[in-house]
Amino acid sequence: MKKFWEFFQWLLLIGFIIAIAFILNSYRYLIYALIGASVLYFLLRKIIASRLSKQNGNRNVQYSINGKPLTLRMRKLTTFVVLLLLVYIMVVSVFSVSPGLERKEFMLTHPNWVAVTPSIRNLSADIQRGKTKYAYIDLEYQFTAGGDAYTQKIHKAEKQYSFFPIIGRGAFEAMRIELLTRARKKNIDQEYVLFYNPQDPEQQQFFLANDSFYLQRSLLCDILFVYGVLFIIILIVALSFRIRR
Repeated sequence: MKKFWEFFQWLLLIGFIIAIAFILNSYRYLIYALIGASVLYFLLRKIIASRLSKQNGNRNVQYSINGKPLTLRMRKLTTFVVLLLLVYIMVVSVFSVSPGLERKEFMLTHPNWVAVTPSIRNLSADIQRGKTKYAYIDLEYQFTAGGDAYTQKIHKAEKQYSFFPIIGRGAFEAMRIELLTRARKKNIDQEYVLFYNPQDPEQQQFFLANDSFYLQRSLLCDILFVYGVLFIIILIVALSFRIRR
């Protein structure tokens, strides 16, 4: 039973990593993070090795996993994994708040794909309610490649997070209208672009915006902002009680 539980834990962890690195985000972000973490680890290896060796010489500090001693080599691997995780979060955060950078990255990594300006036929906005609240854009576009017309519908092509608790239908509607107005402006300015594979036009990637910085687009920044505000409030309350004493 214990081995089954350990196997289930590893399976759950692997599934979570696959979902984050390959389904919710581009696998290329993981490659960038791996390169960045390797460079940082190479530059900081002497500092990391000296710190770990000092900890290893301290008998009062014991490291173990499931009762087995954690060797210096395993601790170096753990340090690299933690560094990789931090760099990966940073990479995903940067791309999530910069539609323009995301578009340029796709252009560089797909040099053979053709860029066209499709015709947007339908454009609408709605609200995702529940624990994670955000406004989103649904659209339908059409383009021609090799004499054939292709039509594609995209659900949640663009999102906008609130950064504040939203109470009441009026606030929801205001957020929806704001995102729809933004999307319509992108449509009028023809800021959007579609990339497709000339060998297989069914393979497509649509980009609605080209902003260098759009903070409301990132769920991660939304979460960090909310928890950051809560942390600051708790800190202020704690300091005020301490000053009163």
